[in-house]
Parts: sequence; C-alpha cells; structure tokens
Amino acid sequence: MRRWKLNPRRIKPFGLGVAVVLLYFAGPGMAAIGAAQESVLVNRIVAEVNEDIITLYELNQAAAPFIRRVRTMGRPLSEEREMLYEVREKMLNKLIDDKLTDQEVRRYNISISEEAIDNAIEEIKKRSLMTDQQLRAGLNQEGITIDEYRQEIKTKMLRTRLVNRQVKSKIVITDEDIRAVYEQNKADYGGEELYRLRQIIISPAGGQLEAQQKMEMILIELEEGAAFADLARTYSDGPTAGDGGLLGEFKLADMADVIRSALKGLKAGEHTSIMETSLGLQLFYVDDIRFIAGKTLEQARSDIEGKLYDQIVNRKFAAWLTELRERSHIKIIR
Repeated sequence: MRRWKLNPRRIKPFGLGVAVVLLYFAGPGMAAIGAAQESVLVNRIVAEVNEDIITLYELNQAAAPFIRRVRTMGRPLSEEREMLYEVREKMLNKLIDDKLTDQEVRRYNISISEEAIDNAIEEIKKRSLMTDQQLRAGLNQEGITIDEYRQEIKTKMLRTRLVNRQVKSKIVITDEDIRAVYEQNKADYGGEELYRLRQIIISPAGGQLEAQQKMEMILIELEEGAAFADLARTYSDGPTAGDGGLLGEFKLADMADVIRSALKGLKAGEHTSIMETSLGLQLFYVDDIRFIAGKTLEQARSDIEGKLYDQIVNRKFAAWLTELRERSHIKIIR
C-alpha cells in the first residue's frame, strides 16, 4: 500500500490517557462512537513527557487539519483508516519532540525579545511579498489571531536558539569544506536575476464568481494593450494599488515557493496566470528583470557555510533528540 507522508504546518503540546483508542485510533467506522464519547475523552491524557502531559484535546487539535484533508481524499475505507492512524501516530511523536525541546528551552532559560519577533515577522512578510494588512488578512482566513501567530514565531525562535546552543555551536566548518562545495556547485554561484514585480489583487468580498469575472476582464484589457500599472490603479483591491501595484525587486530564491513557481520562465512584460490565495485572486506582472554578476568563492563563502551548517545541524539535531528521548520519562497510553 502506498505510504502517506505527514507534513504538519503547526504543532502544539500533549500528555497520557485511558480508553483513548476510541478517538486516537478510530477511523470513519468509529465516527459515531467517537462523537458520543468526545465530551468524556476530550481532556484525557494521552502521554506523559517528564513532568509535563499531553492531552487528547491537544492531540486532536493538532491533528485536525490533516484528518480533514485525509477524509476529503475519497480513499477506500481500509486505506483511510491506515492514513488516519499514521497522522495521529506521527503527530503524537512530533508533539513529544516539541515538548522535550520546550523543556530544554526552560531549563537553559533561553528567551526571545519582542523586537526579535517583530524582525522575524518583517522578514517573513518580505519573503512572501506581503504587507502587514495582507498578513493579517491571511491569518484571519485561517482563524489565527496575530497574538497566536506571534507566539508561534516565538516558539520556533526559542527552539532554534536551543539548537544553536546544543548542536550548532559545536560544529566546525573548514575552508576545505567550503571550497569543495563551491567547486561542486559553481553553476549555482553564477549570476542572479532580480525581478521587479507588480500585482493586482481582487477581493472575493462580492462573491467568488464576481471576482473571477473581474479578473478575466482585466486579462482581456491586458491582451488589448492596457498598461498593467494603470489596471492595478483602477481595479486592484491591494494596498499597493496607488503605486500601480508595484511591489519592488526580488530574487527568485527569496520568494515564496508558490510565487516562484508562477514566475518561472516569464520575461519582462509578461504576467502569471490567475492565482487563488487567502487574499483573493492575484495576478503578478514582471515589470523588469535585471542581472546581477556571479559570486566569487569569498562572496559565496557565507552562503555555503550556512548551507553546510543546515545539513550538519539536521543530522546532529536528530541524534541529540534521540538521546534526549532515551534519558527522559515518556509514557504513552494506547
């Protein structure tokens, strides 16, 4: 049977419980029983992690988005049950790892300033080509408050600092390591292109059909020779409409994956297809592309060192986490 990989977006803590099999391992065939028992089991403990616990409620909350996704796939009942089991199993293990990591953060009194969180969010907005208004609108679509989002960013940053302390600070990258990577990947350190982008956003506030029709009308006007900037000023619901939808210059590597994929192969004066996002329908336009000269070994040194660190850190962090599990008290109730 084909294996299904879990790719969790957000993870929360967990604990130990009794008769949890009704919800923890239940497939669709147990839905009625699960619904009837949910009020009884929702605060049961499903795992103990040293002095902390993980509750069934926390596990269900963390797994819910992935369970919904599985149930919309229309797979055969036996395959769906296996996928649901795997989701909860992997989510539970991920929650245990997060709980252990958070305990180590507290043990070493690691902290993050509000300013550091602000800076991290600004960097996220920059890479995703989003304004503060767009970020908040996107979070609202997902049912997340800005305070919850800040807490999520803070948690990730605290864990990163722990990794730096326990793992990254013990890694040494030599000049020979850096030179070897540069020689093996010279093509990656050639020239880079900067994309000057504009965008049009059509809000679905008046209905999805109306937004789609409006965007299609914009495409027709573009094909007839209308300037993208003028159309952005006239029709766009985005915050950059007054500037003709101008976003600025960006490297492809600094863009979000979905935007980078949409722009792939486009030349100056061309636009993407209509994209559905949490902000509504979006259209990106390549205003200009300019080339930046390639990097020498010294210019590429910092980038190569960062990539080598990431590769080694991932391996060492996995080993450190395994050792941490072995010396911790972890009890799971099936």
